[in-house]
Amino acid sequence: MNPALSLMRHAGAETLPSARARRLLASGGQLVDIRSPADFGRDALPGALNLPIEALSWKHRSLNRLRPVILYGHDGVHCHHAAQWLAGRGFSAIYQLRSA
Repeated sequence: MNPALSLMRHAGAETLPSARARRLLASGGQLVDIRSPADFGRDALPGALNLPIEALSWKHRSLNRLRPVILYGHDGVHCHHAAQWLAGRGFSAIYQLRSA
């Protein structure tokens, strides 16, 4: 998997340039793979945490609400649902990694 580092901010649909995405990760952003553990095992991005969307309701506690969350998965629909769910739990800086 070679996703472009084009990020979309969930709340405002803001597209971030690659350099900003790298800075966001370097400054404490949390990269979250919402795919299944099997898919995660095949081609996870370095430093990503696997929180399958089906387990997000109890595994979200491993995330820090004060740090940005960058989601990625098979499609934007799942990421959108995960972002909405996290936003409802007090996460405010939620982004989506878009694949090229």
